[in-house]
Amino acid sequence: MEIQGSDQIGSFRVEHGGLSRKGKLPDAIHDLERHMIEEAMARSGGNQRVASGILGITERMLGYRLKQYGLKF
Repeated sequence: MEIQGSDQIGSFRVEHGGLSRKGKLPDAIHDLERHMIEEAMARSGGNQRVASGILGITERMLGYRLKQYGLKF
């Protein structure tokens, strides 16, 4: 992970696993979370039980996040 900062508040660029984000921390966290969920769902062949295990969260939490992000697998 690489983080580049500047002397201005809210002006960070974060690169992690091919993701690049400039802006506020909450936005970057949501982008990373969505990317990780998409990756886990793809790796699990759409199986929420397996994907939740990959992510280390409950199936219920994964279901909530899928709905929150409007993701369908």
